Amino acid sequence: MSFESNQSSAIAALRGGPGTPAADVLTAFALRRKAEGVTVVGVIVPPEDAGHGSGQGSSHGGHEGCECRSELIDVATGDRYAMHQDLGTGSQACNLNSSSLALAAGAVERAIATRPDLVVLSRFGGQEAQHGGLMSAFQAAVAAGVPVACVVTPKAEAVWQDFAQGLSVSLPPDADALEAWWRGHARGRNAA
Repeated sequence: MSFESNQSSAIAALRGGPGTPAADVLTAFALRRKAEGVTVVGVIVPPEDAGHGSGQGSSHGGHEGCECRSELIDVATGDRYAMHQDLGTGSQACNLNSSSLALAAGAVERAIATRPDLVVLSRFGGQEAQHGGLMSAFQAAVAAGVPVACVVTPKAEAVWQDFAQGLSVSLPPDADALEAWWRGHARGRNAA
């Protein structure tokens, strides 16, 4: 399947929720771009959590029963943001850390003001659907006209469609699809 026809879309939206490789695909993509010298800003799942599916029981504050990643890492600075509050050893659920997510969003907004080549945002999920979480960073990236790569969770799909309003291309959680989208943007930048 070819994704080249979608190369002009400003946003690459990988579809994926818990149990999909979407977050790991986005992390690897961001790190490849950074290694190539592309100016990348945003937040991703730390690479040491890649392949762990959910970060269950991780050394970064996760606990048994929690099917949520425990941290985000700022691609540009390496700063880490706790995604979830530790609810204690008996907890079987995760509670998003809204203040930490707000700090991450603010850092990304400031970085977007420097006019990077690419913004990567770990996910558009339930918090963003309620206009919290990383929503302000998504808004800043779109307003700046910077290419964005992100993950969109199934539960936020309707709000995403309203927010993106035709600016995004829906991609499977697949590295080749994301690379094809990026090649289209790289060609456009080189022609300018």
